[in-house]
Amino acid sequence: MQTDEVKKEMHATEGVNLQAKNLTYQPFGTKTPILSDVSYIFEKGHMTALLGPNGSGKTTMLRHFLAQIKCPRGAVLIGEKDSSSFPPKERSRMLSWVPQNSSGDSAFTVEDVILMARYPYKGTWDNDSEEDIRIAEEAMRTVSVLELRNRDFGSLSGGERQRVLIARALAQTTPWVLLDEPTSNLDVRHQLDILRLLKNRVDEEGLSVIVVMHDFNMVDQFCDRAVLLRDGHVVARGTVGEVLQPEIMREVYEVDFDIMEKDGKRMFFPKSLK
Repeated sequence: MQTDEVKKEMHATEGVNLQAKNLTYQPFGTKTPILSDVSYIFEKGHMTALLGPNGSGKTTMLRHFLAQIKCPRGAVLIGEKDSSSFPPKERSRMLSWVPQNSSGDSAFTVEDVILMARYPYKGTWDNDSEEDIRIAEEAMRTVSVLELRNRDFGSLSGGERQRVLIARALAQTTPWVLLDEPTSNLDVRHQLDILRLLKNRVDEEGLSVIVVMHDFNMVDQFCDRAVLLRDGHVVARGTVGEVLQPEIMREVYEVDFDIMEKDGKRMFFPKSLK
């Protein structure tokens, strides 16, 4: 459970949607846009899967919300304001980020890396407070990395680093968490643990999550909304059940799927190229 102080921080910035409005992005010198006139409202309080083949624009869309990429055409909004108009600390109190890949050469300890998440709540020269340390410990315990707290981050395996970055996002106590393939380096048990943790936070505490994933079985089990991209365009949106339909998946992925149901859960099996 989260402390009252953590909930107070989250409540201060919760209650807003994220929105892409006619977002188009084409890197200089390229012939094809990565995103082309994309519009979608990510509604708060949901665990939304961002789906699509490699290169369809999923990570690029998330990086626009984080103001890591300048938006030349269209807009990305946090509530009613353009994401890039927020001071970095204020934006970091709204959105936390778990990237797909992380550098393994950091000389910081695991605890140092997670405490960096508390920067948006401190002055420039402030030391870590007792509350900062308590929140970091809670995040480490929640993601089962507390025993790694004194290890060098660079010495960890890929899966361990990924769990530490997820703990850092939780320690940032933002109402929105954006994750880019967070389970790609995790074994099955930790995949289930992390996705179940996020789903419980969404259901019980109103957390809002956007997660890039490729595992349709995990998406169907844990997410309640989905957006499907292809070649920089939104081709399907809605509930997971509405988006993960055989004909839609066949058209986008060029693969036929068998879908079976057991104990009320759907299971997806790639069958053949179309």
